[in-house]
Amino acid sequence: MKQWIGIAALMVTAITQASPGLGKLHYLTEEYKPYNFANEAGAPTGLAVELLHQVWQKTHTPAQTITIMPWARGYYQKPNVVLFSTARTGARDPLFKWACPIGYAEIVLMGLAKHPLTLTKLEDAQQYNIGAVRADVGEQLLLNNGFDEQKIMAANRLPQALKMLTSGRVDLVSTNKTTLMDLITTQQLDPAQFKVAWTLSSEQFCFAFSHPISDELVKEFQTGLTQVLASSEFQQIQNKYFPAR
Repeated sequence: MKQWIGIAALMVTAITQASPGLGKLHYLTEEYKPYNFANEAGAPTGLAVELLHQVWQKTHTPAQTITIMPWARGYYQKPNVVLFSTARTGARDPLFKWACPIGYAEIVLMGLAKHPLTLTKLEDAQQYNIGAVRADVGEQLLLNNGFDEQKIMAANRLPQALKMLTSGRVDLVSTNKTTLMDLITTQQLDPAQFKVAWTLSSEQFCFAFSHPISDELVKEFQTGLTQVLASSEFQQIQNKYFPAR
C-alpha cells in the first residue's frame, strides 16, 4: 500500500509539473546569429534556441518544432505563436505578452568607414537611404521616429541589407550591432571597413507571445526562463556564443 501511495504521489507531481499548454504553441524564429540561426545541417541553433530547450526541460515540455522563416512572415503570424528573439520596444510592448530576457540588443545605424557620415542628431540621417530587415526593430525604430518609408530599403534577411550597404545601394543599415558584426565576420569582410554612425536604442531581446495565449502560460514560461538564467547551464550557453575576448 505504501508503495502504491508513493507511486501515486509521483504521478501527481509529474502531472502538476508537466506543461501540455507550452507544447501546443508554435515557436517561430529567423536567421539572426548568434541568437537563432540554422546550422550546417539546417537545424535551428543559437543562444536563444538552446535557452528555449532549457526552458522546455524546466517546465517538463517535450521538445517542440522551431520554424525558421523571414522575420516579416513570423512577425505577423497570429494565434498561439511564440516569436523570438524579439526586441521589446515601447511600440511593440502592447502587441505581445513577454518573457524576458534572452539578451540585450544595441540597435545602430552602420555605415562604411570609407564614407563617414557626420550625424549630430538622428534627424540628420533622414537624408540618407537606409537598409533594414522588413518588420525588424531596426526598420520599426526608424518609422517610429518619422523617417520616410521611401528612404528605407526593406530586405527579407540581414545578408541582403548588408549587401545593399557594401554595393552602395544604401548609405546605412539599421539593425542590431552584434548580429551585423557577426555576419560581417562570417562573410569574411573586414570589420574595420564598417563604422557605427548612430546608436538608435538599447533593448531587451525576449520571447514574444501572441495575445490569445493565456497569462498563466506566459507566467509558467517566464518562471522556467528565470530558473534557466540563474543556472550554470545558461552560463555555459552564454560563453559558447559570447566567448570572453
